[in-house]
Amino acid sequence: MAFAGGGLNSPSARDTAPGPRFFVFAVLSILLMYFDQRDGWSQRIRYVLQGAAYPVQVAVGSPRLLWNSTVDLFSTRATLRRENTELKARERELSLTAMRFAALEQENARLRGLANGLPPLVKRSQLADVVSADLSSQRQRLVIDQGDRAGLYRSQAIVDATGLVGQLVRVGPWSAEVMLISDPGHAVPVEILRNGVRTVAEGTGNEDEMRLSLLPATADVKAGDTLVTSGLGGVFPAGIPVGTVVEAVRDPDDILARVRVRPRASLARDRQVMALWFNPESPMAPVDSALVRELPEAPLARPVLEPPSPATKVTKP
Repeated sequence: MAFAGGGLNSPSARDTAPGPRFFVFAVLSILLMYFDQRDGWSQRIRYVLQGAAYPVQVAVGSPRLLWNSTVDLFSTRATLRRENTELKARERELSLTAMRFAALEQENARLRGLANGLPPLVKRSQLADVVSADLSSQRQRLVIDQGDRAGLYRSQAIVDATGLVGQLVRVGPWSAEVMLISDPGHAVPVEILRNGVRTVAEGTGNEDEMRLSLLPATADVKAGDTLVTSGLGGVFPAGIPVGTVVEAVRDPDDILARVRVRPRASLARDRQVMALWFNPESPMAPVDSALVRELPEAPLARPVLEPPSPATKVTKP
């Protein structure tokens, strides 16, 4: 008992008694609530404490923010580089596509203009794309993507937006081969538009040059003359532009003139050509040489070898 009593009366036990402290804190709390209700001290204290805690919050959150910013920076740079590369590739593709569309629109506009300006003897036309070209010195040919299924036929006339291109030499189901007017084995009857002189334009194996090898040295031809089809030969109608004379050389020692012609059509650069069908009843349709051979020949005049006999009497009507 003495031990227990001594423990209760010790100074340490009296110091831990809650009475005085509770009273002090209770009074302090009442005072704080009174002044807070009256003057808003708690809001001011919170405001000051929040301002003092902000640097600590920034310091605590800075490493995480710095790491996230660094990751975003590098990922953004990589994304921008990838998008920049993709956009440059896309820009090149779109530029090439726009150039192709512009060229096709220009070619189609020229072909539409040609179709609108075709003579009345053309009853139908068909556009065809050029698939391949063989432009060697021995062969001047094009392959187009239209054939027998589209109604094309052998020896059909082929033109482009500027003039005569050639004629079909082989026709398949879905494609056809065009012999250009510049082919060494091709010849087209032409007429000089200025004076009506008719001759034959032959290919040379060069898509930029033809020649008039049958004109005499005295023929009226000069540089700048325009050549059009004459309508003879049974293939091409009259009036289709063929080419322009670029040089006419006359040598007194030669019987024939040397005449060079530049084709009007863009033979090596054509992407689209046009096949033509003609109305056979039109007077401007090409004259078929086979029909000419079937016509009856005119009677030949017989020369008078001796004077008539005196006994021959002339009866008056």
